[in-house]
Amino acid sequence: MAGLFNYAGMVIGSIGLFFGFYYLGARPDTSIRLVTLTTVGIVGILAFARHVLFHKSDAKRLGWETDRPDWMFEVGFANLAFGIIAIIAVLGHHSPKTQAIILLGYAIYLFQAAFLHGYRYFTDPIKSPARLWRSCISTLLYAVMMSFFAVRVLWCSCVSTVGSIGAH
Repeated sequence: MAGLFNYAGMVIGSIGLFFGFYYLGARPDTSIRLVTLTTVGIVGILAFARHVLFHKSDAKRLGWETDRPDWMFEVGFANLAFGIIAIIAVLGHHSPKTQAIILLGYAIYLFQAAFLHGYRYFTDPIKSPARLWRSCISTLLYAVMMSFFAVRVLWCSCVSTVGSIGAH
């Protein structure tokens, strides 16, 4: 079951990134809303369900089976916190900068997860191609794309603020 939630998150996040790029030039506010809602909001809640509700199958899928899944619950609750705050920010029509900060925070979190999975791949005696590609490389690329949207919004807001200061 955890695998289905994982694939659903990958598909939903990818669709959000696709439409984020699609609307980027013409409707940047729509772009950041879609990316934040899908890649953090929905994906975060699905990751919570995967890590907490289906922790046994998720641990098996990841190759981290344990009798003490406390750390998986902690990871799941972190995902839930990001997911809920992203949905509140989008549905509450908070500023693109607020959404960008949430997006960047989740991207940093996922960078750390990607590096952990990469470390595990390179240090484990048994090399799992799934861990390398799905858990490390795809997570890394996902976090890079999320960061792109966040940094773009933050950069554009800084440039416009500096421009308005010079105009006075």
